[in-house]
Amino acid sequence: MSGISGAAKVAHQNEAQFLDWLKEQAQRVEDESRIPQDVFNELVGRDYFRMSQPRRHGGLGQEPSVSWARVMDLASGCASCAWVVGLVTANVLMVGKFSEQAQRDVFGCGKPAVVPMLTGGVGFNVTIERRDGGINLSGSWRYASGIDNASWVGLLVDIPNPGGEGAEPYVVLIEAENFRIDHSSWQVLGMRGTGSKNIELDPVFVPEHRFMSWKALQAGEKHPDCESDEAIYDYPLNSIFAMSVAAPTFGVAAAVADEYRAVICKRVNSATRQAQIDDRMAHIQLAMSQANMSIARDTLLRDADLILRKCYSGGPSRELRAEVRSRIAATSAAVLNDAQGIFRSVGGSLLPSNTRMQRLFRDLHAMSSHFLLQKEPIGELYGRLLLDLDLPAGARL
Repeated sequence: MSGISGAAKVAHQNEAQFLDWLKEQAQRVEDESRIPQDVFNELVGRDYFRMSQPRRHGGLGQEPSVSWARVMDLASGCASCAWVVGLVTANVLMVGKFSEQAQRDVFGCGKPAVVPMLTGGVGFNVTIERRDGGINLSGSWRYASGIDNASWVGLLVDIPNPGGEGAEPYVVLIEAENFRIDHSSWQVLGMRGTGSKNIELDPVFVPEHRFMSWKALQAGEKHPDCESDEAIYDYPLNSIFAMSVAAPTFGVAAAVADEYRAVICKRVNSATRQAQIDDRMAHIQLAMSQANMSIARDTLLRDADLILRKCYSGGPSRELRAEVRSRIAATSAAVLNDAQGIFRSVGGSLLPSNTRMQRLFRDLHAMSSHFLLQKEPIGELYGRLLLDLDLPAGARL
């Protein structure tokens, strides 16, 4: 690390020690189906939940590539923590597009801004009644990642128009303390520690200043009363969402390659009795996997910077957004394929419970199943753009 200042070296060593400690906590995070309070406090103290928070509200206002690099590193310690931090980073950036009063509510509440956003059609039994200055809202929602540590929750709901004709989609912000958590609802194969549980809401009043038009968000716009003028708050919403799930996924894939190196150094093939460290095919698998994981990381960080540069000059075109999204999907498929080769190579070593390799296997497959990482939806849209065809109604880029 020659050429790096003494303070930077200390910070790097401190972060490495934290990640080693977090690796030791990963099983406990999984067992508790949530981020335990002491682990959460460490994440808060290290500013993981302030990365995309506006500077004028006490945040860091970091460029997305800086945040995604930290999320990928965090995944080497705990996949579930990285997943929650990745999603919250995107969600808090979205809050930075809301009205100034809504931002003061969220960022000035005295709690870390941990904001699950439930925007994927996961609500049921939702009831909305218009009231003067807002709505009364109740219902139930699935997949509230990080809800045990949340301060606020964002919900995508269809709010009736004032005249009673039709409804429009809005994201609304509600204090997390208003929700009941079904702690038995998160029984899953992987990402158990994200605590993405079902939540219920009794009727609560939501004032209009905590509404944000979903159509405006999809169009890259901010609330008319928003005072955020940094370029990151002009970042395309679907680009930041896709990156928020890609970063922890790529980080876990890199952790698979790192763990494979540790396994190779001590594993003996039960059939041949050959030490795997002397196996030529293991050498090739390790080398190619490490290289491809590095390519995935570099591609994501480069594209994050590319989108941000475009935000300074009128915003990225829909073609560029589709291209970047397609690279994310293609890279996700590539790193999963490499990881599959590693899982085959370790054989029965993958089977025992409570091992890091098995946990990484389950977490990576759970993460890779997210719809934002699938090649078909974005591939269709990008393919149509490449062929100068119209996009389907409701296409999200």
